[in-house]
Amino acid sequence: MSSVANMRSRLSACMPEWVTRFLSRFLSLGVVVVLVGLMPDIAGIDPSQSILRARAGAQQLLTAEALQAIREDLQLDRSAAERLWDWLTLAMQGDLGVSWVSGASVMESVQQTAKTSLLLMLTALGMAFVMCMASVLYTVRRWQQNRLDKHHDTLSAVLVSLPEYVIASLLIMVFSIWLGWFPPYGWQGVQNLWLPSLSMALPAAGLFGRLLNDSLKRVLDEPWVITWLSANVSKFQILRFALWRAVSNLIPQIAMTVIGLTGGAVAVEQVFSIPGIGRLILGAAKSQDLPMLQGGLLVLLVFSMLISSASILLQRWLLGHSVTSGKLISSHSTFRFTQRTTKRIVSATIFALLIGCAGWALMRDPYTIQFTRLESPSLAAPFGVDAIGRDLLARVGGGMMSTIKMGIIATFLSLGIGLLLGFVTRYSQGLIEITKGVPYIVAGLLIAGLTGMNPNSALIAIVMVSWAPLAAHCASLLMEAKAQPYTHLAPIWGTSQWRVLRCYLLPYVLPPLIRHAFLRLPYITLSLTSLSFIGLGVKPPEPEWGLLIAENLPYIERSPLGVLLPISGLVLMAIAINLLFDD
Repeated sequence: MSSVANMRSRLSACMPEWVTRFLSRFLSLGVVVVLVGLMPDIAGIDPSQSILRARAGAQQLLTAEALQAIREDLQLDRSAAERLWDWLTLAMQGDLGVSWVSGASVMESVQQTAKTSLLLMLTALGMAFVMCMASVLYTVRRWQQNRLDKHHDTLSAVLVSLPEYVIASLLIMVFSIWLGWFPPYGWQGVQNLWLPSLSMALPAAGLFGRLLNDSLKRVLDEPWVITWLSANVSKFQILRFALWRAVSNLIPQIAMTVIGLTGGAVAVEQVFSIPGIGRLILGAAKSQDLPMLQGGLLVLLVFSMLISSASILLQRWLLGHSVTSGKLISSHSTFRFTQRTTKRIVSATIFALLIGCAGWALMRDPYTIQFTRLESPSLAAPFGVDAIGRDLLARVGGGMMSTIKMGIIATFLSLGIGLLLGFVTRYSQGLIEITKGVPYIVAGLLIAGLTGMNPNSALIAIVMVSWAPLAAHCASLLMEAKAQPYTHLAPIWGTSQWRVLRCYLLPYVLPPLIRHAFLRLPYITLSLTSLSFIGLGVKPPEPEWGLLIAENLPYIERSPLGVLLPISGLVLMAIAINLLFDD
């Protein structure tokens, strides 16, 4: 152990931390750009077919002459390394090339769509900030009433459990179809801004509001609060310092939320038909328009790195000298089930309801067409019938176990990877920032392009992007744990590094990180299944929840249960998990 420590100290002396972090960012960005450029060659795919259809329509005959003309026009007969080198050379000069499909300048297309996405993101960020402040004020009021231990965040768990495209579908159904207040799609004026912005703001506010409230409650439980109250320090001063401490711990999570808004814009722009950079990248990935895909991803990833780097500097500035001097005194949370009988009963009831629905569905056939299409609920079909005459009860209940199982696997894999890489952020910081900047839909397309239509492509794609927020949270907690006096002084007392890790660092980091992972479980589950929108993962006619939503979304006005039932299942699962760990 001492030899390892000496090696690390020599490495630190030879290569400062800012150098390793810069190299990590540069190498990670380079790897992604190279993989995108080599994607057709790695997967063994001829992009000329997709490009021909994108140019001339799906009915275009794929004749040998037409395909050869495409290859000659785009110089696809050259090696991938030569094409990639030419692209990198021009990119260093500010020229991202032209689209293989439309012939338009990639730089101009990216700039135009990025302005739209930036406006959408800033509006969503403002909405999320207002909602977070309302949640914090409620927590502060409960603390002033000495009822902080009875406060729980079921609403935030529900919001986090729903991906942006699901919230967008619900908002369209309520505010566009039922109430007629806003247009359901398009980008003609201010009236088209509110629904997509709210679709992105709600899950962002739910996630950050929950993390901020957890951090604030932990800070308000620390011994110094009682000391300050005994010294007649005003509650306003205590709350101001407590909020500063809570926010300083979550600066990387704030950055993750901002980056997540950009990633969430991909699905939202697709649902609302908004000409943003997310929709541009998604279309380029589907048509294998590599210059457009490379240019759009490059902008997203550079934006992600800039935001993440700024958050790290801001956090170090807020925490100040206490990070390196070992004078940051705080308590850490413990991981346990709720001690309240009522919450346990409600949580167990919800789980029993979901299991009962799945058991009931096992006695029914989810595949056979046996009813009139879009038939209303009846005794024969208690949940109604889908668009081709299949029993919705059988399909919703039948897809529950496989959907939740894959979500749990993806969540625990993400937690494990996030924990490991969160402890070595000096070397993994660039990879974390790059990964946070890749929307899960785009990740699914990249994985499909690199591995082909592998049955596990969706799982690989979701794990590939889901570990990064957990790693960022782990790194933030680790920095705080290392700044505690007992951790800072332990090596001086002769405590081994393994004992410091096992007795000081892991007990501080693991409880809030596991709570964060459970909070993301419903979101990861539906994100995993939602990749069926682009042909990844489970294929029809399997009764997967995300696939059910995709199949029934066009008929939401006539038969809303086909969309609402799988969404309700995830909401109930989120509430049950939240209540189970809500002390």
